[in-house]
Amino acid sequence: MEKKNSLKEKFLCPHCRTHLRLRDNIIFKVEIPSTKQMGLLLLNSELGNYNYISQPDAKFKEGEKVEFYCPVCCANLKAKGIDENLVMIKMLDSENKEYDIYFSKITGVHTTFKIEKHNIIEHFGDNKSEYLRYFTARLKMNLEG
Repeated sequence: MEKKNSLKEKFLCPHCRTHLRLRDNIIFKVEIPSTKQMGLLLLNSELGNYNYISQPDAKFKEGEKVEFYCPVCCANLKAKGIDENLVMIKMLDSENKEYDIYFSKITGVHTTFKIEKHNIIEHFGDNKSEYLRYFTARLKMNLEG
């Protein structure tokens, strides 16, 4: 079940803990590796909504990997140790409960996971099944290991 995020939810850089939310969007510094083009991208903050705003000359090709960075500390937001095609940021809900948010950095691949410790809380997107088994197995491995 998809629900709209409230403005009370905060999105943070996992490295410097800077707030990344600007009104209804999460702001990122991005790089398109194939063209070395850099710029800013505002991704809708509603989990499962893949609308974005970017500079007019940014050209994203279907299937192309885009690198996401914190706009403040410039840390790469790739999901280290999880999957090189995913981005990871933190989310705090209105009660300051913290979640890891993972989403695809491949243009046109729509998948988002909201994870708390070792539990998948919610998942969204047309391509979520590509990662659902992966996350389930990975979380189970973490619990056993």
